[in-house]
Amino acid sequence: MSKIFRNPAMGEESPRKDGFWQKHQQEEMVEAAIGLYGSEAATAAAYCALEAWTEHRHSDYGFWFEVFLRVRNRFI
Repeated sequence: MSKIFRNPAMGEESPRKDGFWQKHQQEEMVEAAIGLYGSEAATAAAYCALEAWTEHRHSDYGFWFEVFLRVRNRFI
């Protein structure tokens, strides 16, 4: 999923600070992930979270982790 959406470079302003990553965007991302990846949507969101974590984009990590949790809960 991270290839579909632009990831800010390290040191850039976090999208969460300007309100971009809001709860309704999380739900939209959940729907998009399920539409694109089906039953593997939780795995895709986990990879996005992992990428954000390793690049020290902690706000993005929080967003993707929440998306992961929401997707995972739909398939339990």
